[in-house]
Order: sequence, then structure tokens, then C-alpha cells
Amino acid sequence: MDFKLGQPFRPYQQLMGVLPDRSKTIVPDVYHPLMTSPDSPIIDFYPRDFDLDMNGKKMEWEAVVKIPFIDEQRLLSAMATRDHLLTDAQRARNEFGVSLKFTYAAEMNYTYPSSLPGIFPDIPNCKCVENIFELPTMEGLDVYIGLVEGVKLGEDALAGFPSLRTLPTTGTLGFHGVNVFQQESRNESMVVTLMNVEETSSIEHAKLKLGKAVHVGYPFLHEAKVVKVSDELFDYVLTNPNAEVTPNNIEAIPHGAPEISNWKKKASRIESVYSKRLGVIISDVEAMVHVEMLVGLRKTDEGATVKEYAAVEGLEADYAAQAIVDEVVSEDQRFLEKAALPLEEEFPLNSRAFFLGDFNYGRPALVDGHENGKVNIRVNTVKVREPDFGHQIAHQAERQFPYKPAFAVAKELNLHPLVLSKLTASFRVNSSGLQLNLGLNLKFEARKMKVLGYSRKSERGWEYSQKAIDLIATYMTKFPEFVARIQANPSGDVFNDTDFYPADIAKDKMKEIGAWLKSVETKSFERVPLDAEQMNSDTVMALERAAEHYLSLSANQIEDKTMNGVPRHALLKPSDAEQRLGGQRFALGDRIVYVQDSGRVPIASRGTVVGITKTPRTTMLDVVFDYSFMSGTSLGDRCSPFRGSTVPVTSVLNLTDKQCIAESKAAAQKRQPPKQTPLTVNGGYGPPQEQWRPANAPPPLRGSFSGIMNGRGRGGHENLPIRGGNPNRGRGRGGRGGYTVVDNSDPMENVVRNNLAFRPQNMSAVPPPAILNNDYRGRGRGRGRGEGRGRGGPRGGHAPRGRGGAVNGTGHSS
Repeated sequence: MDFKLGQPFRPYQQLMGVLPDRSKTIVPDVYHPLMTSPDSPIIDFYPRDFDLDMNGKKMEWEAVVKIPFIDEQRLLSAMATRDHLLTDAQRARNEFGVSLKFTYAAEMNYTYPSSLPGIFPDIPNCKCVENIFELPTMEGLDVYIGLVEGVKLGEDALAGFPSLRTLPTTGTLGFHGVNVFQQESRNESMVVTLMNVEETSSIEHAKLKLGKAVHVGYPFLHEAKVVKVSDELFDYVLTNPNAEVTPNNIEAIPHGAPEISNWKKKASRIESVYSKRLGVIISDVEAMVHVEMLVGLRKTDEGATVKEYAAVEGLEADYAAQAIVDEVVSEDQRFLEKAALPLEEEFPLNSRAFFLGDFNYGRPALVDGHENGKVNIRVNTVKVREPDFGHQIAHQAERQFPYKPAFAVAKELNLHPLVLSKLTASFRVNSSGLQLNLGLNLKFEARKMKVLGYSRKSERGWEYSQKAIDLIATYMTKFPEFVARIQANPSGDVFNDTDFYPADIAKDKMKEIGAWLKSVETKSFERVPLDAEQMNSDTVMALERAAEHYLSLSANQIEDKTMNGVPRHALLKPSDAEQRLGGQRFALGDRIVYVQDSGRVPIASRGTVVGITKTPRTTMLDVVFDYSFMSGTSLGDRCSPFRGSTVPVTSVLNLTDKQCIAESKAAAQKRQPPKQTPLTVNGGYGPPQEQWRPANAPPPLRGSFSGIMNGRGRGGHENLPIRGGNPNRGRGRGGRGGYTVVDNSDPMENVVRNNLAFRPQNMSAVPPPAILNNDYRGRGRGRGRGEGRGRGGPRGGHAPRGRGGAVNGTGHSS
């Protein structure tokens, strides 16, 4: 096959070859007749009516559009007749550019003028040289046909390239009913069957994987660490995760009835997905492995790089044991563990880093030298202390723009709660055979989304801002009949347009409501996930003004400070940011500094967090920075142009909540609690200088407690119930009433000070003798009368009695 080297289409030619006539406004006016005039020589390129080839598809948008291919020569000839009508500006837009090469030159230092003045700023201190780059051609070269020598295929393939050969398999062609696009295949499919399943699917084989790194998701492999294996009846975990896998180090945790049922369902689902979805027969699942996925690398304080595993929301964590790949030939080079580099190599002279000490946390630093295994640095410091304006403005905005729960909003607007729910969500109405959405779309329960500044969901349910309440009230005012009919049937599911208006005006009214909703929604509705936290534009603008005020105060207050003997872990290399900063927490209003040496944001730029959005892999932050920069955005018109950007948490350092702080030894010692003195030394209590010994038993009490012990009332106490209160009004059920132990002794008497481990115990808190009952007065609640008149008082003698029954003179029940 022989090809001729041609020329690419110019921009207008390319657009004319792909656009339909309804998109003609994108190209210059001079070409419009070619797309719309019946006399156009290429009018057949832009048909209004055409056939669709469904090819088994269900939806029209899935079909193949049957329109003619563009004839290159006819298109270029037709356009050439109108090229002379182009303006100079349009002709310039249609020209080819050149490839440019930018080369760094340390000796250069000039200001590069803005390519779009008023929008893009000039670039000061530019050190790049611009040259035209001629793309190389194939002239003089031979085309190599086939795979080059050394290519890695199959089980040797590089990480990220799936292969069936990582496990032993066989393949057969047959009718298996593989379901890929919501229906089973009617034709033959190539079905893969795993081999050696009898051995690899056993629980004993799975136990050997505990605590080890494996690859899951065959054939699309991902590295993970096995934290648990299970069969139908037991979970198996390592007793000591840091020890070897031995029978004595494996703990079996039995399943209950629900766990057994869930295990069977999960095993069946795994086998079914492999069989019907992927066309892979793995046989019955007898054992499963439960894993934590590899989420990245972590830099230790000593400088080593180690792998980090964790559960990832949204990713499967349970896999069939026979579908696990123990080892791969080509490991992912991005995630290799590495030993610590020498200090001089990791932080060479004049290299830049960020300081993580308590003072000047997050300030840029320059390496000046090395001494005794530590680093000497110069830190760029600011004399003026930065106020916490971020949190102050965030809290002020929360008070200024409160959210009300749905039930309170419904009560305020005099709406049924179900009607409020319908109006604020997606509300469907049938009109002329179409389903119209006439809801305000302020909440999306199924998609777990909300509208920024209008709605949010808390533990109490949905809540709405004053802006949302005003919008609902406006809806009710503009279309009162519509809302009234919903209010009359709040639990209804199916609504037609004639349920709200007479048939002759119902269709027009539905269009009117839809047009109003569209005009409202396109103004300021920004849909975000439920767990996203965002500030509105007014609050973001207030943060910008506060940052600008602080910058004006600190502009001339910057100086370099020399620090010697800084340990390795107190410095953050920009290239290590992703490995060290992944575990940070953020809140709205936190101040941050961008510390990564890549990305769209200039390094060392400071800003304020105005939005937080969680994804399955990481958390993204909306940040309004203190200065504008070329690739900045307006964060959806919430901040000034070129001041905002959305960045991952691993690229910034939280300056407000200092979670990566590196303390000195002196600071760490100040924070350590004092050493605790053992409670007992040589059989005694307290410090060694002055030991306290257990007190001897008190002398025998006078009188008897037999009446107390044997006189059981309705309460059924075997022992004396200890109660507080007036002893003359105690509820002694078959015994003495309640009493209060009074201890007037000094609890710190004879105690050696500063001994936090010891507290003396009073040894005199013993029940009073029974003879004290003689002084009781009051009427008892038991049968008979006696001198003691209190509840549970004595009957005719000194022995107490209660409601449980009479007692004789010796205190025994009769």
C-alpha cells in the first residue's frame, strides 16, 4: 500500500467537513450558503433527514448515522470559490502556525510580554528561549514492520497492560450467554477457564496469603494486601500481623447465621460476574481473600519510601482465592519501595524545601549546608503574624446564611412536607406524551447531590437556605394554582397537566412553568456531592479582600533567617509532597501553601480553602489564592479571574491545622507527661519514701446485723442497700432504711505531693451498728406498730422491720 504525503485541512475546511448546517454560526458567514442553499454544489453533505442503523441498539443516540462520506475534492473546490470573501482577521485565523520549542537558559532574565493584555499578565524574570521547531520527517528512514526486539507481552507485560497469561487458562469457543450490554450474547463467545482451581481455591492455600502483597482484579491487576481470608464458616486473620504465617499465628473467627448467608451470596455473585460479564469460568468459590488496596507511597521520617495500603471507598475488597495473582514479572515502577538516600544527596546545596517546624511552619527554605547528619537552612520568614481571617469569615458566613430543616421550611411556607419535597426535587408531569420535570431541582437524593448555597443534607435530613426559601415562595406566588393542586394530593405519584389546569391551557401553562424554571436554574445553580463543602461567592470575595489587606501589611516585613541543625524530617521536599501529605484534614477557611513542584499553581503560593470535595481516590480542594496566576480559574464565578484552582490535598500544606509539624527534642520533652510511680512498691502504696500499708480490719461491731440481713422485703436485698438521704425516711424493705456516709477527714492528709498515681482511701466508711435504729421515729409501712415509726422501723422492740412482713423480738422473720 502506497500513501502520498499531503497537507492537513485548514481550520475552516475541517469545520465544514464535520458540522451540520444547524451549527453554521461557528464558521464565517461567507460559507453559510454552501451549507443551506439548495443550489450549493455540496448541499448533500448537510442532510436534514437521514436513516439510522440501530444495529441491535435500543436508544437512538446509540445508532449509526447513515450520511455520505465527505468528498475531499468537492469540499475544497466549493470553498475555494468563496475564500476571497474572507476578512483579513478571518484569513489570519485560518492560517497554519508553527511548532515552537522553549528552552531554559539560566543566563536569560527578561520580561515576556502578555499574549493577551488585560487578561494575561506579563511574565517577569523569564529564563526561556523560544525557537521554531521543525518536526522530523521519515525521509531517509526505513519503516520497521512488526514488534521490535525486547517487547514485553503476556505475563511479562508492563504494569497497566492486562493479560490473561498471568494465570494458567484454557480457552474454548461456545455459546455461553455472556452479558455485556444488558442482554446475553446470542452468538458464540471465547470463554476462558482457569486451571488448577482445585488447589488454588482451598482455604488452606488462601491462608498462606495473609499479610502478603498480591494482585487482584484478574485480568486487570491491581496491587493489594491481604488482611483476611474466609470460607463459609470462618474468618481467618493473623494474631500478630508482623509475624510469619504459621498455624499458631492464625485466628479463626466463626460466622453467625447472617454472615454465612451473606458469604454464600457474595461468593455466588463473584462467580457469576466472572462467568456472565467477563466470560471467565473460575468454578465455585470456596475461599475468599479480603484486601486493602495499594493507595500510594509514604515517606517515613527516616527518609525511606514504603507502600501504603488502605480500604478505598467504591472499590471491591473481596475476591475469589483462585483468581488471585501472587506475583508479577514487571512491577509498577511508580510504586517501588526505596531505602533512605544520604542526607547530602536528598537535600543538596541550594536545593529548596519547606520548613515543618512549629515556628515558620510551611515557609520556603534554602539548603545552606550539612553538619553532623543535619541540615543548615535559610528560611524566608514574615515578621507580621498572619491573622486567622479564613475561619473568622467562614463562621461569620455560617451565622449570616443559616440553613433551616425541611419541616421548619414547610411550616413557614404553610406547605405539606411531601409537597415541599416534590417541589425541591425532580417533579414529573405528563404533558402531550412527554414527561416534564417541573421541580426546582434543589436536591438529588438518588445521585447524592445538592445545590451549592441552596440545600444541604445533615443528620436531621434536608436543610434549605434563605435563598432556597425565597425561591420556593416565588414559585408559589407565580403559579399558585399549580402548587395548590399538589397540596391537595401530596402523596400522589402520577400527575398530568390537566390535573392542574383546564385542557385548553394546560399545555401552554406547562411550557410557561418550564421556561421560568430554566431561567432560574441557569443563573446560579451549581450541583455538588452531598459531602462537598463549599463557600458562596460573597464569602469568597470577602476572603480575597482579607488576604489582600494582610499582604499589604506584610509586603515589607519579609526577611531570611538562618537555622542550623535541622533534622531530615523537619524539611519537606516538593517532590515528596504526595507521599507525605495524604493524611491531612481540612476545613473551610484553612490557610494553605502549595508545595508540589508540578501542576498549574506556582510553587509556594498561599491561599484559603473555599471548597472540599471527596472522591473515591482522594479529596479535592477549591482554593482561592492570594495572587492571580496564568492557569487560575474563577471557581465557577465565585472568585476573581485567575485567582482560583482545584487541587488535591497531597499538593498543599495545611497552615491552620498543623498536622505534619516536626517537633524538636526540647519541645517533645515538654509535651511528655511525667513518669508515673508504680502503685505498689514492696507491698505498700505510694512513693518509696513513705509507704502506705493496708489498714487492719475494724473491731467487732456492737449489736447484730441479723435483722438487717434476714428481714427481706419486696426489694429482695441480701445485703444492706447503700443509699443517701435522711435515715429517718429510708425505704428499708425488711431492713434499715437508707443512710448517708459522712466523711469529714482530709483526703490529702499525710500524702506525699506530686504523686499522681496515688489517692488515699478512707478506711472508716463502714455501716453503722444496728443499735442506732433505736432512735428512728415515724410510722412504718410494715404490719404492726412499735416505737420506731420510720419506714421499715421496728415493731414492738429494737429489731427493724419493713414492708416485707413482721419480725419478732430477736430480729427474725415470723
